[in-house]
Amino acid sequence: MSTTVEKALKVLELLSTYGEPVKLVDLSRALNMNKSTTYRLLEKMSQLGYVRQESDSSRYMLTTRMWAIGVRAFRNFDLRAWTRRHLEELEREIEETAVLAVLEGVDVVIIDKRESAQAVQTMSVLGSRTPIHCSSLGKALLMGDMENLLPKLPRLRKFTDKTITTLPALRKEIEAARETGVAEAYDEYAIGVSGVSAPIHGVDGALLGVIGISLPTSRAKPPHLDKIRKAVRDHADRLSKALGGID
Repeated sequence: MSTTVEKALKVLELLSTYGEPVKLVDLSRALNMNKSTTYRLLEKMSQLGYVRQESDSSRYMLTTRMWAIGVRAFRNFDLRAWTRRHLEELEREIEETAVLAVLEGVDVVIIDKRESAQAVQTMSVLGSRTPIHCSSLGKALLMGDMENLLPKLPRLRKFTDKTITTLPALRKEIEAARETGVAEAYDEYAIGVSGVSAPIHGVDGALLGVIGISLPTSRAKPPHLDKIRKAVRDHADRLSKALGGID
């Protein structure tokens, strides 16, 4: 990226954080950029319709053109398109089924996947719904927005002897997952099914979805499991960075 373009984008990003018009000197100081350079960038962006200068105070603010671009981008946003390559890479690296899921109400819904070529594999059905408390995908969603989601959960239904059925225990599990960067579940929804997942964040930390690996519990052992944790965490971080969730 050229230096001029990079500086211009930094000006736009900074202006978007202010709730009122800003003085040139304040922008220059905050950007650690000399006033003449800041002024030239603002003038050019003003000519292009991205920035407006108030006539009475000479302060600067963004125009609605940036908002319009954001609205169009959001309208055309497809999480599956952004994650497709990552699912393919994750499946190739780990040789297990890679899954993408989103939150719908308080359920987990699988919206894309790349199945492994393993003779024995778990069943991940597109469009299927599972409760949020008993899968790695659901726990990863809770990692991303636990404070908002936990109070909305109904009674935690028991599916196996390993299902977490109390909110304090679930909270403790999610807090531990936040420390490691990945959520894990072993035989909690169905015996023989395990998973490792991580949240995908967008601008301002918005929770967009989760990416993970689903595999038979019989294969969820070190060193394979350690490789899965690292790969899932790395792909989630790369996606979040690309989508504006990580600086």
